[in-house]
This record gives sequence, C-alpha cells and structure tokens, in this order.
Amino acid sequence: RESDDDDTAKHQKEATKTKEGKRRRRRRRRITNGVFISWRAMGVSGLVCAAASYLRLVIVPETVRDKAVEVFPSWVNETFLSLLPALNPDVLNSNLYYNATEHLVVARQVYDEYDGAKPKHPVVIVPGFVNTGLELWKSKPCIAKKTQFRQRMWGTPAMAKAFFHNRTCWLEHMALNATSGEDPDGIVLRPMAGIDSVDWFMPGYFVWGRMIEALGEIGYTGSNIHAHSYDWRLSPEQLEKRDGYFTKLKKQIEGMRESSPGQEKIALLAHSYGDTLSRYFLEWVESPKGGKGGANWVSDNIAAYVNIAGPTLGMPKSVSALLSGEMRDTAILNELEMTLGPMISTFVEKLIGSLEEITLVFRSWSSLWSMLPIGGDDVWGGSEIVASSSKNNPEEIIDETPLSADVADADFLTIREFSSKHQKKRKWETKKQKEDASTLTGLTMENSLHFLHDLAKQTTPKNAEASFKNRKRDKWYGHPLHSKLPNAPKMKIFCFYGVGKSTERSYRYTKDGFGDREYKLDVESDPTKLEWQKGTLSVDGDGSIPLVSLGYACASPWRTKSKNPSSIPIKIREYKHQRKPMIEGGFQGVTEGEHVNIMGNVELIRDVLKVVTGNGDDVAERIASNLHSIVRKIDERKRRTKTTRGLGR
Repeated sequence: RESDDDDTAKHQKEATKTKEGKRRRRRRRRITNGVFISWRAMGVSGLVCAAASYLRLVIVPETVRDKAVEVFPSWVNETFLSLLPALNPDVLNSNLYYNATEHLVVARQVYDEYDGAKPKHPVVIVPGFVNTGLELWKSKPCIAKKTQFRQRMWGTPAMAKAFFHNRTCWLEHMALNATSGEDPDGIVLRPMAGIDSVDWFMPGYFVWGRMIEALGEIGYTGSNIHAHSYDWRLSPEQLEKRDGYFTKLKKQIEGMRESSPGQEKIALLAHSYGDTLSRYFLEWVESPKGGKGGANWVSDNIAAYVNIAGPTLGMPKSVSALLSGEMRDTAILNELEMTLGPMISTFVEKLIGSLEEITLVFRSWSSLWSMLPIGGDDVWGGSEIVASSSKNNPEEIIDETPLSADVADADFLTIREFSSKHQKKRKWETKKQKEDASTLTGLTMENSLHFLHDLAKQTTPKNAEASFKNRKRDKWYGHPLHSKLPNAPKMKIFCFYGVGKSTERSYRYTKDGFGDREYKLDVESDPTKLEWQKGTLSVDGDGSIPLVSLGYACASPWRTKSKNPSSIPIKIREYKHQRKPMIEGGFQGVTEGEHVNIMGNVELIRDVLKVVTGNGDDVAERIASNLHSIVRKIDERKRRTKTTRGLGR
C-alpha cells in the first residue's frame, strides 16, 4: 500500500512537471511570436513609409493609377492615395504637383526672387559619415557567391542581400584590419564615385538627393556639381595616405574653378563628418607639409564654406560606440535582454550581430576615433547639466542649463560595479537598494578618453595609439579651437544646423565582467537629479550632435582675431526641429532639424541656394537656442582654467 501511494505521488509530481513545462513552452512561444510580429510590423511600417516618400517624388503611369483606384476601397483613395500626387491625376495635371515636392518649389521661389537666379559658384560636396556608398572590389569566398564585382556593400538594397546571406561575413568585410587599420587580407572596399554615391542611401531614403534636385532646378548640372565621396571608415590622415583624398580634392577644385565661366570660385558644401574633413583640408592645402598650395590658395579658390551639422567639437556618441558598440538607440536591446532573457539576445545576435562583434568593427574605423569630443573638461567634463523633457514629447527639450563652472565632479561617464556576480544577479526589491549595493566611479571627459584608449588598445592598437598621440599634442589640421582660419577675407563661412531634438551627452555604464560584454549601458539606472533615458543623459542638439559641438566654434573662437585673422564673415543659422505627420512632410520630412533629415529641410535648401547663386549676404543669422549662454559659460571657464595654470607656473 505504501508502495502504491509512493507511485501515485510520483506520477502526480511528474504530471505537474509536465503541465508546468507545457505552460513554460506556451509562454516562450507567445513571447517569440510577439517579438517576431513586432519586428515584422516594424519592417512593414518602414516599407510603407519609404514607399509613401518615394511616391511623392515619382510619376506613376496612368494604367497603374487606374489599377490602384480599382483595387483599394474608396475611403483609401479619397484620403491617403488622393494626397499622393503620383496617384492623383488631378494633381498631376495642375500646378499643385510641386506642392508635394517642396524642395523644387523652394528652388523656383529662389529663381523668381532674384529675377532668374542662376548657378554662380561651382559646387563641391563633401558628404557625411556613412553617407557614401561602398562597393566591393575584392571579397572572401564566404560572400563571393552571392555578390558581384563592384556590388554595393553599403547602401542600396544590394547591401541587405549581402547582409542577410551571411551576417558574420558581411561584418568582416565592413571592418578594417584591427592591427593596422588598413584593408583586411583578401578584402577590398572602396567608395563609389560621383553624385550617385551620395544622393539616395536606399530608394525612398535621401541623403543629398533633394539638395541636388533643387540645385538642378535652378540650372546646375553634372558639369558644375561634384561629389567628392570617400571611404568614411577612415580618418583624415588615413584618407590622404591610402587614397590621396585631399590631393585629389585640391586638383578637382582648381579644375572646376578654371573651367567655369568667369573662373568663379567654388562653394564647398559639407555635411556631418564632411565638416571634419573640410576643415582639415582648408589648413592642409596651404601647409608646406601638406598640399603646398601657398598662403592664398583658399582665398583664390573658395568663395563660401557651408558647414551643415558639422561636429566641430566632436560627437559623444563616438565614445559609447567605441566603448561598447552602443548608443541610446541600441540600449533598448539591453532592456529586452533583461526582460526576456537569453532568447531575445540570441534573436538579436542572429539579426544584427552581437554588440561585441559590432564594437570591434567600430574600433577598426579610424574615422570614429577622429570624432571623439574635443575641448576637454572645460567644454564637456567640468559641467553640470540639468535637462528636463516634456512628458508628452520626450524628445522636446524644455529646459537646459548647460554648465555651472563651479562644479568639478560632474561626469561624462559613470560606471557602476558590483563586488560579485551574485550581487549583480540578486533580486533587489527596489532600484535604490541595487544602486546602494554597487560602487559608482565618475569620469570627466579627459579621464573618459584615457579610459577608452586603455581599453581599446588591446584590440585595435594602431587607432587607439594614434588617437591618444593626437590628443596629447592637441594639434592637427583643422583643429576647431587651436587652428587659425585661412587668410581669405572674401570667403564666407556658414554654420547651418538643427536644434530642438534630444541628443546624447553623457553615459552611465555597468561593468559586467562576467559575460561576453565587459561594459554596457546601464538601462536600469535611475538617478534622481538628472533626466536619464536608457543609460544616457540628453541635451539640446540635432539628435546626433549636441548643441555645444554644433555651434560653439562658430560663435566664439572663430569670431576672434586670434583664430580668424582675416575677419572672415561667419553666420550661424539654426533650424528648429519640427516633425510633421508623414502625409504632410513625407517619410523624412521637410521641416526637420534632425542630423540627416535636415538635408531635406526646405529652409536649409533655400539658404544653400542663395549661397551658391551669389546671394549669401541675404542669409540672416538666426539663433533659436540658448547657444549664447553656453558660449558665455564655457569662455568663462576657459579663462579661469588659463588663470589657474598661470598661477601654477
């Protein structure tokens, strides 16, 4: 009888385990299905957005329009499709068609405003980071069967084909040699040439596309527009060493000026990292150790330099990218991993690769090392930032008090450590208890960069050591705080950038030390004094570059006699970020100040057209942010630092 009772209890226990196992499997299936459905929904949404943007700019044949009208319900035709000129013959046959292509409307307005404005200055474009298409010249067997000679590995749908065929192999092709910083064995990627390399990243996703179309609307052609594309993985020094980039740019500018009617000087247009390269070039080209062009080369060849969203004082995102392959946009992966466990981690790694892999790829790109923040603790590390966001719109910066020069313990990086794996994995009742059980180490900007160099030199020694050496000397071509602007009194400089969008400025990390990733963004942190989201503190900027980096150099040092000896006129023009519904502004918008989408901002396009047609004097300075406050406080801190050092000597 006792034996029967034992068997019964055993069977009941096994049945309970079986039921519990089934419940767990059903729960995992629901989570898995939810994740895949979410990703598929995101993909479909992206395709719809891209298609909607694309349809605003093309003319669909009449037979296709008729089929669309037949297939879709009447309410769809009367609401959504009727607003797309490509599918609405009434709009196509009227002057209202160009209301849907606002950049062309603006071009016609500029043309009319100046009684037939025509191209005056030949245009040279220096695109931004990741904006140039990269094509395959030599590949490894792991990807060769699915690719063709000179196929795009970056940009266009061909990139997606190569990526999904073999993600690990694609990452290997996108990386540079970790030790030398040059091409890996058996792999050669090079930038595409010409306007096609920078106009559209993907169908429906423009980079310089709208700007080039607007230039074409007022008479520019391929003979007086040149896009000087480049391998955006390389630093300025590496670009010249490997590709002769600046030597070719010098000859290109000279040739375009000499062949233009009246030998008009060039308008140099740069976006994002293109500003870093352009400033490097403007000093390099006249240097006896560089381009050997002589002291008047810039004055003789450049009429205007237009800096669009340039990271003149660097980009904080580059620190987090090099440290852990993360930024606020990717920190959500950590949150999902903690919520759903290893399953989501495995899923994400299969989709885009582990963050450890991505970190090593980022570190192999010397360009990211060239975009590390500049200015040290005076600008970045010795400042207290209080930022608050609207509850209804987290991206809207309501109040920003950047920099209290009396505070010395504010940090750019804060790193949280636990004494053991058990402490880290323990189930804490509150976040405060978990905070109290850990040790926090705060690093100013200078210390943060030292920390990064020490960490990365083990994996990418050449890039880390070269960056550290440059920063120790604190001198290179185009240094925004130390270099002098060219001796070119007739040249004009324009600083155009967006504001009003939440932008990363400081980071909180947790040291894992027990898994594959030693450091990762601390998405669980909950500081009480500052507004943190997913381990990042955000301030005003364009979504990628903080305001201080976008505007400080243009507003302060470049307006002093010591850094601008020939008194080059400098104008700042800020564009408030305004996100419109897709049906009004398209997928990327026409009134945005976001770092990339600003290239379709119709106000910006209008101002650039004025500059290149010789009417740049009519572009008025406009500062909508609290840039003046930032400038005053940084300049005061720099004066205090200089005085303190003087007393120390």
